[in-house]
Amino acid sequence: MPPKSNPLSFEKAKEQMALSLAAYKPSQSIERIEIKIQPVDMLSWLSIQKNEVKIYGANQSDTVSIVGIGQAVCIRSNRLGSFKKVFKQLRSFLSTKYPYLQWYGGFCFDQHHPDDDWKEFGSYRFVIPRFELAAQSGKMIFCCNLVGNENIGKILRQLNEIIIPCVSSGGRGRGIPSRPQRSEDGWGNPRTGPDDPLNIYVQRTDDPDQKLWQKDVERILADRSVEKVVLARKTSLNFKQAPDPWSMMRQLKAVTPNSYHFAFQFNKTCFLGASPERLFRRYQRLIESEALAGTMPKQTSPQQLQNSPKNKHEHALVVDAINASFKEFCKSFSRDKTPGILTLANGHHLITKFQGQLKDGINDEDILQFLHPTPALGGSPRKKALGLIRKLEGFSRGWYGAPIGYVGLDWAEFVVGIRSGLASGKKLFVFSGAGIVRGSEATLEWDEVENKISNFIKIIR
Repeated sequence: MPPKSNPLSFEKAKEQMALSLAAYKPSQSIERIEIKIQPVDMLSWLSIQKNEVKIYGANQSDTVSIVGIGQAVCIRSNRLGSFKKVFKQLRSFLSTKYPYLQWYGGFCFDQHHPDDDWKEFGSYRFVIPRFELAAQSGKMIFCCNLVGNENIGKILRQLNEIIIPCVSSGGRGRGIPSRPQRSEDGWGNPRTGPDDPLNIYVQRTDDPDQKLWQKDVERILADRSVEKVVLARKTSLNFKQAPDPWSMMRQLKAVTPNSYHFAFQFNKTCFLGASPERLFRRYQRLIESEALAGTMPKQTSPQQLQNSPKNKHEHALVVDAINASFKEFCKSFSRDKTPGILTLANGHHLITKFQGQLKDGINDEDILQFLHPTPALGGSPRKKALGLIRKLEGFSRGWYGAPIGYVGLDWAEFVVGIRSGLASGKKLFVFSGAGIVRGSEATLEWDEVENKISNFIKIIR
């Protein structure tokens, strides 16, 4: 825990951090300096820093959030090998001495389908940032993480390069104004105006295009060996000027409340999004998960979704898969008896929540092995569905649809990297998918994907 004292201004905290670093003594384990500070706007702070590694995360209620720059430790590889190997490395750096120390990162959706667009991310990449801001319920700490025989002179120079934000106490920061209030369209989405865009794209391409999408959907429906395949689309947007991912994240948060917001920038490539779906959260031996599948636009009623045979079937496949997994790794568990409705900015979703007590010896790697990918992102049966996805999709999903999150000493949480995009230079790749099951119509599934990517489209056009 940080020392019991009054919160410092960020400027004073930098001075205190420098004194603490100067007194640092090399250790065989990780060390962490935590200083209570007066709240600053985290996205404004992050956007002005000059670092190749930047991380942002916030929970659904936006009451807990973190930002990080640089990396004290990084583990990554272009081949996964096994979840067990990865988590063994992660746990080796965690200790009871620093309960708030966490790794941040994620895995790729399918290591057998790589792509140069995702080369900075690899099959997995996890980072303990060099410097962090962490906030909970209005309180904030400034942290520095150190490992072993560090070059303190170098870290002091990195500290000195941190730019002090010009607005504190929750201000938005100069150069990042708040968005004006806007009316809503028929979907319940905020309308855009001519002076509203974050940036205007000059070219758009869809992979697959609508004609090929139709053929792919027909091919899936003709294959009786699968019950469901989640077919994804990659929409490429080209800009005259490279869009700023941190301004984009601020805009995205404004139009996607009640979502898990995340961004990982490695070098000059940034993966960001607003996911409504938690894969799992573990606290000690308690685990929570949820089935999120079955979607209709906001202009429809929740009752229409609940009475839709196609959507009910699509949702049931995910419920059954998670239920089977919980039977394997839980000694007891419960779930919602009937699906509920999760209503977000651009649509209604069927949701069923699970909660259980883990069996002895079950760890995060075991949970991921069972759950990822659920039929909400892969299909059913899993192996056959993934085979069709590799065959039909002409691009790598990278971290789209994959587990991303954090790992601490006695807890971990991973969300599914959906409603997401990859910003690289003057390009933004936006990913989304739709579950193809009996009763699916290609045109309606195309429209569903279009609706899912609308959160990105409306903030840039």
